[in-house]
Amino acid sequence: MIQIIGAGAIGCLWLAKLQQSGSVCHLVCRSKTTKSILQFTNLSGQQSLLTISVSQKVLNTSTEQKNSTILVCVKAQHVVSALLAQQQYIDIKQKLILMHNGYGCAEQVRKHFPDNPIICATTANASLVNAPLDVMHTGMGPTYLGAFIDSAEMEELTEEDKESPTQLHHFLKPVIEPLQQAMPEVYWSEDIVKKCWLKLVINAVINPLTAIHQIQNGQLQSPEYAVVIQPLISEIFAIAEAEHIDFELLALQQNIDQVILATAKNFSSMNRDIFYHRPTEIEFINGYLIKKAQQHNIEVPLLLELYNKVKVLENHSAIAEGKY
Repeated sequence: MIQIIGAGAIGCLWLAKLQQSGSVCHLVCRSKTTKSILQFTNLSGQQSLLTISVSQKVLNTSTEQKNSTILVCVKAQHVVSALLAQQQYIDIKQKLILMHNGYGCAEQVRKHFPDNPIICATTANASLVNAPLDVMHTGMGPTYLGAFIDSAEMEELTEEDKESPTQLHHFLKPVIEPLQQAMPEVYWSEDIVKKCWLKLVINAVINPLTAIHQIQNGQLQSPEYAVVIQPLISEIFAIAEAEHIDFELLALQQNIDQVILATAKNFSSMNRDIFYHRPTEIEFINGYLIKKAQQHNIEVPLLLELYNKVKVLENHSAIAEGKY
């Protein structure tokens, strides 16, 4: 069984695709719901009505359920609190897959769940929630998963460990296969840190700019944004170098250009958060990079400027919603 925490766009997308491929799933929602039907629209525009299992807590009533995988698909700022709310129902054998934008959550989760296998995941699939439990698949892309190993654990690994396939890889094979059956281009990565960092860099460029200016991704191709994007990438590249993330500057720039082109008609998640007066993931994207820059004494004026502008918009949204 795969239990999915989070009934947002990505959580419902994986729920639909996993169920359609034959996996047994359970959805864990924050709010109580009596609805047990998920409406799903695929990339071809075909609609399906799927009967789903849904509740406010992780199921743990049988051995099979205790050993089930938990796929966490909530925003970065909610990952730890969402898991802590379910902690009494989570068995130490259950594998936790963290699939979100930004970086830095796995370290926090490890503190509260020291014995659970933690898997970091990044996906280029895109989806849109039309209404609660009504999701549309809007874009296809690769998904990468890999074991989370913090710096202390990395130091304990021998060179032989680093060069050979890990036992953990084989242990996690049952986790990967259902996802591979559900969607194309799902891969296990022995270098998940670099994969997550690439997604982090892309998000740090596209998300704040599209959120601040309330534009679609494709509008970033305009020359007025190019003069900001190029030096912004250079700032992030300097941080990545200091963190020993092996990027090439030109390839990084080309990758971001390709994503902007491929998602030209999309609104970024941060754009929608600002539009709908919701908190963003800025702390785990630009905020994370700024903290790393400070650790390495790297000047990042553009990252700071974008971070501060998004925070101002967040505060205005909170005021408009009567939260202050």
